[in-house]
Amino acid sequence: MQAKILNIVGTLLFALNQWMQVILITRLLGLYEVGLFSYFLALTGPLVLFSRFMLIVLVPTQRKLSYDYVIFHEFRNLANYAFILGSLIVLLFVDLSIYESICLFIFVLFKFYENKEDFIYTENIAEARISFLAYSKIYKSIVTIILFSAAVFIFDSLVMAILSLLVSQMIIYYVYDCKFSFSKKRANIGIKWREFKNIFILGIGLSVVELLNSLVSNIPRYVLEYFHSVETLGIFATIMYFVIITNNVVVAISQSVVAGLSKEAEESAAKFYHSFFRLCGIFLILIVIGEAILLTFGNSILVLVYGERFSGYQDEIILLGILLIFTVYTKLFEMALSIFNIYNLQVLLQGTTFIAAIILSFIIIVPYGLTGAFIVVILTYLILAIGQIGVLIHHWKFKVRS
Repeated sequence: MQAKILNIVGTLLFALNQWMQVILITRLLGLYEVGLFSYFLALTGPLVLFSRFMLIVLVPTQRKLSYDYVIFHEFRNLANYAFILGSLIVLLFVDLSIYESICLFIFVLFKFYENKEDFIYTENIAEARISFLAYSKIYKSIVTIILFSAAVFIFDSLVMAILSLLVSQMIIYYVYDCKFSFSKKRANIGIKWREFKNIFILGIGLSVVELLNSLVSNIPRYVLEYFHSVETLGIFATIMYFVIITNNVVVAISQSVVAGLSKEAEESAAKFYHSFFRLCGIFLILIVIGEAILLTFGNSILVLVYGERFSGYQDEIILLGILLIFTVYTKLFEMALSIFNIYNLQVLLQGTTFIAAIILSFIIIVPYGLTGAFIVVILTYLILAIGQIGVLIHHWKFKVRS
């Protein structure tokens, strides 16, 4: 229990670290730069999630394969290099200046090392060594805060700020994370084509789900940037960081309990759902507290953190409150579906949501801008949540009551 709480604390600190980055860029560099930073996240996000192949969920929960961590590690390495190649292709086709292209390339390298770290997290989650995750996030947050702040204050440059992220990631990866890797301490046995194919087939469904999930989140950003401005995207991104913080907390708690819930699911679906519904109830209490704070002090918090230019976004604050509810529960429902290896239906759900996001973005965001972007995100989450609940009810009916 102590390790799980420490992991949540580490995740909160890491989320605050990410928020600090947005605050410093917004206040010291400008809305254009924070919009550009958000655009880089939107461009690389789908590639990052697809290349990770969701091994962080697949390895602890899969029951069809019994491969050593080394095999999964080799698979991740190949996927990582594919990520670099895919990012370079994207870099060739997006309309950026030379300076902005350099920023994006450094950002890609940062994400490359973050992917490498993610697999060490995967190994430790599978072994239920949650304390490592906590300390890694805490150390990385401290190092990143120091280097990122120094880069922004001293150089007043986005490229140096992004470079500080890469340096921080590499320091933690080589100095701390690698010591806790299981695969790095074992002989490199190499991955065979059959093993690669088996992992690919097992994980492709969940990987596509994450890819579509990322695209659903980022399509409103693409449309907002193209039809309005990078500055408007910057405002949207800064407010949306409350969603990212919430999502990180849910992911942290999920990482802490996924191994235990997976074991309960193996014993019986009824036992799993008992624990899962209790987890949903705990989050409901946290949501009520969070919503009360957000609706009461939300606008004041925006002005205090980002400056007077963020005054007057009361409508967006209300929409944000609605969005946070869907953020929590769609992520919890996704974890439940993954534990039961229900991947194909998740692809169908995310595919439907993806199509809806495209249509709604052009219908709503083009004429209504920033407010429309929040409405589109809420509607896409609503569609996803309805589908997830339907699948879980169907699973309950045939696995628990049958």
